[in-house]
Amino acid sequence: MEIRFTWPVSIGAVDVYSGWEDQPGLAGFDVSFESDGMWHLPEVGKVRGNANTVRRLSVSLERVTALKLVVPEKSPARIREIAVYADGKTAMGSGLTGDRLGAGPVDRNVHQIALNQVGFETARAKRFTAPLSPDGSSFIVRAARSGDALYQSEIHGNIGDFSDFKPVDSTAEYVIEVGGGKLGTGVSDPFRVQDDLYQDFFWQPAVDFLIDSRSVIGTHPSAYGGCPWRDGTYYDAIIPSLVLLQRADPARIEAMPRQIDWEGDKKRVLDPAFKFDANNPGSEGVLDAARKYFTELEPPKPDAPDLVKLIHWGAGYYLENPATKDPSGDPDPREIHPQTVEQLAYVVWAWPQLEKWLPRSFYDKCRSFCVENWDRSLEVSKWWDPATYLTPEDLAEGNPHAGLLHPYKGRHAPGHSIVPNLLMYEVAKRDRLANPDQYVNAAVKQAEWIIKNLDWSDPRTTKGHRMSEHRTIPNLVWLLQRYPDSAPAGLKEKITAWAEVAAKRSNNLWDFRRFNDDKAWTIPKLNDVGNWLGTPAIALSASWVIDDPKLKARMRELAVSHADAVFGRNPRLAAAPQRLEGFTGIERPWPKKFPDNHCARLELCRGSISSGPGSEMFPFNPESAYRHAEGWVNYGATWCISLAYLEFDRMKTRP
Repeated sequence: MEIRFTWPVSIGAVDVYSGWEDQPGLAGFDVSFESDGMWHLPEVGKVRGNANTVRRLSVSLERVTALKLVVPEKSPARIREIAVYADGKTAMGSGLTGDRLGAGPVDRNVHQIALNQVGFETARAKRFTAPLSPDGSSFIVRAARSGDALYQSEIHGNIGDFSDFKPVDSTAEYVIEVGGGKLGTGVSDPFRVQDDLYQDFFWQPAVDFLIDSRSVIGTHPSAYGGCPWRDGTYYDAIIPSLVLLQRADPARIEAMPRQIDWEGDKKRVLDPAFKFDANNPGSEGVLDAARKYFTELEPPKPDAPDLVKLIHWGAGYYLENPATKDPSGDPDPREIHPQTVEQLAYVVWAWPQLEKWLPRSFYDKCRSFCVENWDRSLEVSKWWDPATYLTPEDLAEGNPHAGLLHPYKGRHAPGHSIVPNLLMYEVAKRDRLANPDQYVNAAVKQAEWIIKNLDWSDPRTTKGHRMSEHRTIPNLVWLLQRYPDSAPAGLKEKITAWAEVAAKRSNNLWDFRRFNDDKAWTIPKLNDVGNWLGTPAIALSASWVIDDPKLKARMRELAVSHADAVFGRNPRLAAAPQRLEGFTGIERPWPKKFPDNHCARLELCRGSISSGPGSEMFPFNPESAYRHAEGWVNYGATWCISLAYLEFDRMKTRP
C-alpha cells in the first residue's frame, strides 16, 4: 500500500491501525518513506512480533513525498487506518473518527490514573493503576478541592496502593496526584472513601435497573426473549440474585423507597388499549402470561419492598409461562429449562424471610413447580463437559453474539445445580417432603464430577463462562461450608487450586484476571464485563475457605480490583455504564453507545452497565477497537450477587 503526498511533508509519527474486532493486529509489516527521490526503510519501520491493533512508529523525517506499507508474508492483511502526524507528540487517535478506531486519544505526556471513579470502602483494598508511570513515581492522596497531602507513597509495577488510607467516614471527595520523571503531573477523577460505599452507592441503582428492565410492565412494553426481564434468559439468575441481596441486609432492602405500583401495573396491562410490542423474539404468549400473573396469582402486600415485588414478578411470571427459548442461537429448544426451575428454588428456600409480604398460595405454587420439574437438576448436565466447549479459534468468524458460543455465552456454568439442590434438601426437610436425601446426594455427586473433570488451567472452565462463573466456585464453597461432613474428598483443595490459577493470571498492572497465560486478556470476541461483575462474589467466597493467608488476602484484593475495573480501573480509563442515570460519582462513562430502540431497550433503564475493554485494549491500548457495547440484565443479576457477597463478607456472615 502506497500513500503519496501532494507536496513534501515532515513526519514525526505514523500510527498503523490493523486487525479486526478482538483479533490481533498485523504481526509484521514494513513502512518505508520516500524522500528526495529515494526510498528509505528505517529500523523503526521494520515491525515484527506485533499484536496491537494500533502501532505507533516514531520518526523524525523531512521532505517526505510518499510512504509505503508492505506485508512481508503473502497473506491477507486488514488495514483500518494509517494516520500521519508532523508532531511526534500528537496523541494517538487525534483527528480520527469511526466506530472501529476506538475512542479519543489519551495523553501520554502526563501520568494517567485509572481507578474506581465512585470510590472505595474504608476497610478494603484501595489500589489504582498508573499505566505510564515508572517505578518510584510519587503519589499523594489529597482532598479533591486541593489541600495538603493526606497520604503519600510510590508507584510500583504501575500500581499505587493506598489501602492504609482510612479517613473518618464522611462524604468528602479525594483525588490521587501522581508526579515525577518526564511526565506531567496527573490528577485522578474524584472518589470517596466510606465504610459502606457499595451499599450506599450501588444497591439502589442495581434494584432500579431490575425495576426498569422488567418485560411488559417496565420502561418498555416488550419482552425480548420471552422471560420476566427484557433480554432475560433461563440462565440469568435474576431471582436468586434478588433473594441473596435481600438476605444480605433485609433492613436496607425494607428501607428503600417504594416505586412499584402493583395495582397500577395491573390496571395498565389489563386495559384493552394496552399496546404490547410483540415485534421481538419470544413474544408469543407473553402478554397472556402477564395478564394471568395479575389475575390468577394473589398479589404481594402493598407495602412490600420493591425487591420483594420483583421476586414475586419473576417467579410468578414463570409460573404462568415457564417454557422459554434463548433467542441468541441456543441449540436447546423452547422448554422448561432446569435453570428456570432452580431459580424458583431460591424463593421457596427463603420463604421464612419473604412470607410477611407474599401470600402462602404463592409459596405452594412455587414449591409444587420445583418438585414437579426437578428431575433434570439431579443430573450432571452434558453442557458442563469441556468436550462440548468451543475453542477460541472456533469463534474467529461469524456473529460474535449468537450461536452455540459455548461456554463463552455463559449458558451452562458447571455446578449451577449444586446450591439449588441443597436448598431443596432444606425445603424438603422443613416441609417433610418425600426423599429429601436425593437433593443433597445430587449436589455431592455434581461437586465430585467437577473435582474429577474440570482443569482450572483451561480458562474455558472458569472465566470462559462469562457472567455465569459465579454459579461454580460459590456453589462449591456453599457445599463445603454448610455440609462439611457430606462434602466430597478434595473439595477444599479444588477451590484452592482455582484461587491459585486466578492469582497467577492476575499478576499484572490491573490486578485483573486474564483469560489465559498467552495473549488473551478477556474472553474471545464477546463483551466481558459480566465476568468482572461476578468476580467479587467468586473471589470472596473462595477466600472464606482458603487456609493460605497470602492467597486468602489476594482473593480479597481481587474481589475489589474487579469491581474497580467496572467503574474505571481499566485501559479505557472509563466506567462500564454508558448512561449515568441512577449512578452517582461517575465522571467518565463508557464512550461507546449501543443504538437506541434495540433488543432490551436498556437506554430506558437506570443503573445499566454496558461494556468494558477487550483484549485489544490491554495492557494499555485505549485507542483500540471496542467490544459490543450493549448491557444485559444477566449482568445486572451478577452484580446484585456480588453486592450481596460483599455485604456478607463485610458483616462476616454468609448466604
